[in-house]
Amino acid sequence: MVQIWQMEPYPCGDPRLPHHLFPPKKITPDELSKRTGTLYWKLDTLDQVALAKRLTTLKLEHSFKKEDIFTLDAETTANFDDKIEELFEESSVPFEQARMIIEGTAYYDVEDKNGQWVRIFCEYGDLILIPANTCFRFTTTPHNFVKMRRFYKDEDSE
Repeated sequence: MVQIWQMEPYPCGDPRLPHHLFPPKKITPDELSKRTGTLYWKLDTLDQVALAKRLTTLKLEHSFKKEDIFTLDAETTANFDDKIEELFEESSVPFEQARMIIEGTAYYDVEDKNGQWVRIFCEYGDLILIPANTCFRFTTTPHNFVKMRRFYKDEDSE
């Protein structure tokens, strides 16, 4: 099951650590959607028909025309630490973003309507849709590896 929680307000140290509040405040996918507009699905990757149907529906409903595979790996990515630092910078883009984890694990942090950060632990088979103009950031877990499918509209930039 997906793990989603409210982050500590001023995380210090390695962004690849969980950064839970104490005591931890878990959040459901429904609450994630209400607080941030972010949608989450756990895909059955063993059922290729259902997977293809879900992804086709996603692409049609959100007008995604392009996709790519993005890999971030401490062993093969040049300047890995710099890339992690760059991706963890808060950003907001004027278009929706969809990401499906193919291998490895990662954290997506999304800012809610009250300025609090919500962390989503994403692993194999997880698909998230971050709404346009939503502040977010991304990092790997301490495993330092993630491979994902990224979905774009024609005008989106990577």
